[in-house]
Amino acid sequence: MTKRMHAFNDLEEKIMEVKDFYIEFFKKTLVMGGRKSGFDFTLSEIKALSAFRGDKDYTMGELSKNAQVAMPSMTEMVDKLEKHGIAERHRDKNDRRVVKVRLTSKGKGLRKEFMQKRLEEMKEIFGKLSEIELNDLIESLKRARRILEKVEINLK
Repeated sequence: MTKRMHAFNDLEEKIMEVKDFYIEFFKKTLVMGGRKSGFDFTLSEIKALSAFRGDKDYTMGELSKNAQVAMPSMTEMVDKLEKHGIAERHRDKNDRRVVKVRLTSKGKGLRKEFMQKRLEEMKEIFGKLSEIELNDLIESLKRARRILEKVEINLK
C-alpha cells in the first residue's frame, strides 16, 4: 500500500471514529441531558424541536434541511410535535398548496427552555476546558468544516 493510500485508509478510520463519537455525544448530551432536565422527548422530537431556528413559519423542506433528515421522517416528527400541541400546520396565505409549520406558544416556551438548559449543559461539559482549549476546539471545528465543504463541492 502506498503512503497516500495508507493516508486515505487512516482518514476513513478517523472519520468513522469521529462520526461514532459524535452520535454518542449527541445522544448523551441532548437526549439524556434533556431527560435529566425534565424533558421526556425522543431523539426525533428533540431534533424536530431544534429544527425551528427562530420565531417564523417553516416549510417541511426547510425543517428537514435544518434537522438533516429526510422529508418523510420530518413529517413523522412534526406529526408527533403536533400531537403534543408543540407545533401546528397551516396553509400559506399566498400559495394554498404550501403547508407551513410553526411552533405554538407551548412549543416556543418549551424550545426556549430546552435551548437554555442545553446551553447550561454545554457550559458544564466544555467548562472543563481552558480558554485556549475551548478556542482551539472551536477553530478546529471551523477548519474541519471548511475542508469538508471543499470536498462536498466535488460530491455534487
